[in-house]
Amino acid sequence: MIQAYSTNITVEADTAIPFNNIVLKKGCSAVQAGPATFQLNKAGIYMVSCDVSLAPTAAGEVSIQLSKNGILQPEAIAIEQGTAATPTNMSFCTLVQVQENNTCSCCTSPTNIQVINSAAGEFPIANIVITKLC
Repeated sequence: MIQAYSTNITVEADTAIPFNNIVLKKGCSAVQAGPATFQLNKAGIYMVSCDVSLAPTAAGEVSIQLSKNGILQPEAIAIEQGTAATPTNMSFCTLVQVQENNTCSCCTSPTNIQVINSAAGEFPIANIVITKLC
């Protein structure tokens, strides 16, 4: 299990949100592999919950979406209409499966996840919790 957050960070459009502060880390199933990347190291099912507040630089559609090994996940997205410089709250909660290698009952390689934002702006808060369920 891991929980991380950032406050008052500026993030460009179509990039991963960095999470600069670790609140809680238990075990090695989910670890931070870089400011914007989390690594799921063991086979199983993980719950990923993310909530953010984004003040975009321009009005229009804003979104956050989970990326798993570089592929955007269609079931893990939050979309809102944003107003320039006004915080918009978004969140999603989803399950992520890390496949088991049948020969050794472990995962063949770690699964990397990121949260990608669609619009440039400032994040007064960005929070993520990753929990291995089974």
